[in-house]
Amino acid sequence: MKIRISALLLLSVLALACSHNDDNSSSSNNTTLITRSSWQYESGGIDQDRNGTIDITLESTGQVQPCLLDNTGTFQAGGTGVADEGATKCSPTLPQTNPFTWSFASSETVLNISGGGLFGQGGNFKIQSLTTSRLSLSKDTTIAFGGISFPASLILNLKH
Repeated sequence: MKIRISALLLLSVLALACSHNDDNSSSSNNTTLITRSSWQYESGGIDQDRNGTIDITLESTGQVQPCLLDNTGTFQAGGTGVADEGATKCSPTLPQTNPFTWSFASSETVLNISGGGLFGQGGNFKIQSLTTSRLSLSKDTTIAFGGISFPASLILNLKH
């Protein structure tokens, strides 16, 4: 009888420990997620109708130079960050790293980036999604393309 109770007790403790760990991993806050490791460009584009999806990719516009693809951005706890040019710099005169500051606004649905910016961009970004491996941002702006200017959103997808 003691063996059955001990085995049952052990199984109960293991079950509670496992469920407790699962709860902790799923309840990561945005600061933990964004500061986890460096972010690298995955994709980006123009959202003409501002519905949250890319209508025109940055690659198709020629706006993404290959030297930008290895750049990284690292958000650090405390609201500072570093943008790194990576191994392939677009210009030898550019510094290898640029500091930036960041903060959340509007109940952590908006990310404000200032200073040197991230991937050449600064300002207020709407957080479309933030997971352990992906950060998707959008920014309302005016796009000038082919001599025409129009309001749109710029979408930037980053990955670990």
